[in-house]
Amino acid sequence: MSALKSYLFGDKKIDGGQGLEYSSDSTGLLFYTDNKVFKDLQSGQADPLLQMQFIVLQMLYEQQAAEELPNGYRLDEEVVAALDEEQAELLNLPNYFSGEFITEISGHTRKSSFKVQLFVEIDGELYPFKRIGPFIDLGGTENLYRLSSSELMALKSLEIHKHLTPEQRNESENLKLMALLQTAQRSGMRLDLSNFDRLDVVIPDDVGIVATQLPDGSLELCPTLGSGINPDQLEKRWSQIDLNKDGGVIRVENRLLLIQPEKMAGVREVLNNKRIPADKVSDFLKSPSAFLDASLVNLDLGFSLRVFGVGQMQYMDFGTLDDNNRDWFATVGCPDPPEVLHKSIVCDEDLDRFKQKLSVARKQGASIIEYDGKKIDISDLVKVDKIIADIEQEIHRKEKLIETNEADENLPKQQITVLLREAEEINQSLREKVSSSNSYQEPDWNFLSRLPFPHQKEGIRWLMGLLSQSIQDDHSDMYRVQGALLADDMGLGKTYMTLVMLSEYFRLQKIVGKTQKPVLVVAPLSLLENWEQEISNTFKENPFRDVKVLQSGRDLKEFKIKGAVKDSIQFSDAADEEGTISVNDVRYALHIGPDAGVKRLDIDRRLVLTTYQTLRDYQFSLCVIDWGVVVFDEAQNIKNLNTLQSRAAKGLKADFKLLATGTPVENSLGDFWCLMDTAQPGLLGSWHYFRDRWITPINRATEEDRDDVRRQVGADLRDAVDGFMLRRIKEDQLKGLPSKYLRSALSQSGPNMLYVKEMAETMQSHQLAAYDAVLEDYRQRNVTEDMRGHALTALHQLKLISLHPQLSNEAALIVRSAIKCREVMSESAKLRILLNLLDDIRAMGEKVILFLVTKQMQRLLKLWLDQIYGLNIHIVNGDTTAVQTKKDTLTRKGMIEHFESTDGFNIIIMSPVAAGVGLTVVGANHVVHVERHWNPAKEAQATDRVYRIGQTKDVFIHLPAALHPKYDSFDVNLDRLLSGKLMLKDALVTPDAVTESEMIKSMGL
Repeated sequence: MSALKSYLFGDKKIDGGQGLEYSSDSTGLLFYTDNKVFKDLQSGQADPLLQMQFIVLQMLYEQQAAEELPNGYRLDEEVVAALDEEQAELLNLPNYFSGEFITEISGHTRKSSFKVQLFVEIDGELYPFKRIGPFIDLGGTENLYRLSSSELMALKSLEIHKHLTPEQRNESENLKLMALLQTAQRSGMRLDLSNFDRLDVVIPDDVGIVATQLPDGSLELCPTLGSGINPDQLEKRWSQIDLNKDGGVIRVENRLLLIQPEKMAGVREVLNNKRIPADKVSDFLKSPSAFLDASLVNLDLGFSLRVFGVGQMQYMDFGTLDDNNRDWFATVGCPDPPEVLHKSIVCDEDLDRFKQKLSVARKQGASIIEYDGKKIDISDLVKVDKIIADIEQEIHRKEKLIETNEADENLPKQQITVLLREAEEINQSLREKVSSSNSYQEPDWNFLSRLPFPHQKEGIRWLMGLLSQSIQDDHSDMYRVQGALLADDMGLGKTYMTLVMLSEYFRLQKIVGKTQKPVLVVAPLSLLENWEQEISNTFKENPFRDVKVLQSGRDLKEFKIKGAVKDSIQFSDAADEEGTISVNDVRYALHIGPDAGVKRLDIDRRLVLTTYQTLRDYQFSLCVIDWGVVVFDEAQNIKNLNTLQSRAAKGLKADFKLLATGTPVENSLGDFWCLMDTAQPGLLGSWHYFRDRWITPINRATEEDRDDVRRQVGADLRDAVDGFMLRRIKEDQLKGLPSKYLRSALSQSGPNMLYVKEMAETMQSHQLAAYDAVLEDYRQRNVTEDMRGHALTALHQLKLISLHPQLSNEAALIVRSAIKCREVMSESAKLRILLNLLDDIRAMGEKVILFLVTKQMQRLLKLWLDQIYGLNIHIVNGDTTAVQTKKDTLTRKGMIEHFESTDGFNIIIMSPVAAGVGLTVVGANHVVHVERHWNPAKEAQATDRVYRIGQTKDVFIHLPAALHPKYDSFDVNLDRLLSGKLMLKDALVTPDAVTESEMIKSMGL
């Protein structure tokens, strides 16, 4: 990809070199060409480089990150700043600026003469610069750089402040600027803030109250501003500001609290009602909104019985989940070097947690550990131990600085979450009551637009039996019926059954004269649109008052408190020695409770749809709402207790919780315990009891007996959760489904397995040479070197070469014309198989899904196949929009509908991760795993997008493979490991993913 050649500013163009031209406007970039070329781009007939740029821009448009123009696209400067390196390179954009920004601050923040200037530092010298949309210009054609998101935010904040009039440039605006610059610095901008590096400017998000009972029984109220500031410290400093003014500033140690006008009104509200007489205390505790204006002061609504407080996130060590050196800590992909631990471990708690995981991993013989969302290579024992020692010294140094009031105010702070009571083991009487509960009368099926299948009627009866029991039980009793796990196989209609249950919940509540509380559905982002459509498809008349999608770009802005930050951004600097935090310091970001008025989220008969990320980000707001039913769709997203979203899920207050997932165990039996502990706390006892009762027998079994023991454990667990879990298999329930066949030249046994020798081809020419070069380079390495790291690198290279030998040189693969595209694809043995297969599928007039993980390969296949077959192929991956906010954009579901509505042959490209849950694509009956997913459960989920209710044709799953003439190739080894993973129909003891360690061992690296 060539560098940026020349540019002109203002209304003139910036020449993008070999690709699309682009020019800057006041707030973004315009990418354009003439109308004829643009039409060629839309039809897939343009110059290859232009075509690839068009694919990038079109994908951004489908993500609602770009605006379509008659002959191009427009990107906001914020979007340009956030592009990843591959996207920016393909669009021929400048590199990020790698230097540091330096501030020169003059004047006092209290004066209108306060001024902040920004320079860049290069080789120790300061230089001015000019911002051009998402770029900075340091002068000359080679000195144009792209701004990062944090840099762009900082520069725009400076510009806004610069254009304020002297009257507007007051202390509040000056400090607001410094707060924004500090935010940019914390977000990654290399920025020297001079003296303000030692001073933290805080803009409180909320005004709360803390109540102290006096000797005479009365209450004394004091305003709190969160941010970890002790109310006693504030009490002594209210004299620093004039409460009659619209705003003010309070200094507490190294913090400046900027109180804006709306927050000052809340402070006045509390101070003007500071004393609650003893005879009014009980009334105040029942309804504080009768004494204080809830629109000005955040009043606590109360958590569920299981939540005993708020405090620091405490890591739960699950210990060894399996022996036999299974690398439970590793995940697919190349790991990060251990140096990244310097950023992930910032306090003693982090260090202790990592040491615990490291100890377990080393006992297992694991070479990779997962920590803080990263895969970390721990194969070099000496290196890791040295890094840990260095981190330990750094933590102690910072602690010493804190003791001398010289601490860095920008140190990361630990997140807080709801603190949960450990559930006691459930008593036998409740098990017996649930097992014998069959008294629920069937609903009136006439209110449904579509009648249930027999297995769905059975499922609805089961759900309603538990739900009706839950409604009758005393909700102050921890031993009541609290929830269930609907673990039906994929494609049996869990969403449909759940919607009928929610409708029946409202009917039951009305019959007994109880409140029809709001219901919450938490689901992956990709499924929100599916839920909305299922509602309209299921009912003749919508049973819900309304449906709100609590998601950015939809309804979240309607219920978010103006200026409030996410709950998850709150930190533990207000924690006491035990790590707990006063509920009065918790700030709620959403309009909730009766005092929110018309903005209230939690109104009766409302259905709220949201994601697991939003649950995590707004955990406290959602946990204090009194929900009727909470549904967790694809509940495997809360399988790990050591995540905020799992803690929040357990802390949600509800009459009944339903967890729905076709894969209740993805990685270990710890998944299943965590899910059941959310649905029905105590059913499987504490974690320690569960581990000793069910996991230890597997660990102690010999290799020969382990499979039998795992099967027995699965059966025992099913008995233990009997009545609280429903698990059915698709093949047993849907007798009318067509057949499903697996076509492979490697896997030659099993039901409906078809051995097809054409599904494998031997690598030749350049591909074989590139593959052998990697092996030879690895073998030539000195045995004293870090062979683990080299093995991982070689494994990654072999994986890419098996797809195409020139993936490392993408520019050479961007070609024009169907003939050239076929030639380039034919350089790969696997893609030769794919071409022949696609030709056959086209001849039959059928549709096919291509599954790939690598985004680079997704883009290239679209470029080639569009030209070869005259299509406009959609790509559905993790970047594709899941919720529609504009009428003219296609979401994931919209792309699938467009794909299916095309007559005859069509292709769609999907990521097995993004498309692995919830989506239905029965218009296709062919699936090609061009790139295998290393987790067999994920691959099965992806495959079953086409094999579910509504499929009328036989389904064919194709597994193309590239072979080596002398050795077992990468594809052969991966297939062998995937085939060897134990798969059980009860899905309670399912396989773990293939790990890099297993692949390295299998390939002899």
